[in-house]
Amino acid sequence: MKKLMIIMMFLLLINISGCGFKDIDKRFLVVAIGVDKGEVKKYNVTLKLIIPTALVSPGQSKYQLIHYEGDSISEAIEYLRSEIDKQLDLGHAKITIIGEALAQDQISNHFDWFIRRRGIQRIEYVALGQPSAKDILSLSQQSERLAGNSLILSFGHEGTESSFIVTEYLYDFYERLLEKGKDPFMPVIRVRGDTYEINQAALFDKEQVKLMLDPNDTRMFKALLMKKSNFEVRVKEDPLEYTLSVQHLRYHFKIVTPSNGDPYLQLDMKVKGIAEESDTIQFHESWNEIERAAEQSLERSIKQLLEKMSAQQLDPLGFGLRYMATRHDREKEWEDWQSIYPKLQFRVNVKVTLEGTGEIN
Repeated sequence: MKKLMIIMMFLLLINISGCGFKDIDKRFLVVAIGVDKGEVKKYNVTLKLIIPTALVSPGQSKYQLIHYEGDSISEAIEYLRSEIDKQLDLGHAKITIIGEALAQDQISNHFDWFIRRRGIQRIEYVALGQPSAKDILSLSQQSERLAGNSLILSFGHEGTESSFIVTEYLYDFYERLLEKGKDPFMPVIRVRGDTYEINQAALFDKEQVKLMLDPNDTRMFKALLMKKSNFEVRVKEDPLEYTLSVQHLRYHFKIVTPSNGDPYLQLDMKVKGIAEESDTIQFHESWNEIERAAEQSLERSIKQLLEKMSAQQLDPLGFGLRYMATRHDREKEWEDWQSIYPKLQFRVNVKVTLEGTGEIN
């Protein structure tokens, strides 16, 4: 009996296959994925592959760019496998770029593959490429030590920290596509000369791009979205003109629906900052006028941004989600919000406290 058991165990071990592991030198690491609208087929998929080198220095990054058109993203990638000699490893992709033309229709369908596909990181960055994702991935900045690293540093807050650059992740973008009362957005990447220009945000409804924010609106949008300080605002209120460097920012809002009046959103914000770039401001003079000028400028900028989004029925800041969370009418909450939002009035109150004048002596 004991011999029989040994023989059976030996036969079972023979049938067990290996794990299929492939060494790093037999893999192509995909660092970025670009998806554009195809000319002949539905998609044109571009992959940026790292070519490992012994020398790692600025301007010496090596990569291979491959692309193929297919009726599905899976089909295009399967064809791309036949063009290279190593295993494609998608698990290292840090950013996905969607071409502008593809973002104009049924954006939720294009992201379905990324959520279902095994190996794709849900925490990778997503962005809109103008005019195409392929153009963005074709650029390699001279400062890059590794292929694609300049984009990753731009969005990861490990390198530059710009008030114009909003960061969006794959998991959050997809959740916003499905969530009532909270719409998706993406940063916009352009090629300008031999570098990237990232200073705008694209706002989506559940299907396509509806509004492209200019740089000033993008900066204010990021401040409201992330409650992010450390940005500058140009104040122009006659006779004052100066730059306010925002050091601290805090705000809260509430949605009021009075029975005998129009609904409105009350947003109250407190800002602390330093007045810069104005040699006409005197340290010993009263700061009340200076602070009031900044308050008026910020109130106007915020109100204009909120009205732009409301006019397009876009709600990336989640006002609708807050409305439904504070009401108790189940499905009727969403119907009520859809009727309220287009006619919602915005009342913005900003309190600015100067911590210094930045006076030039």
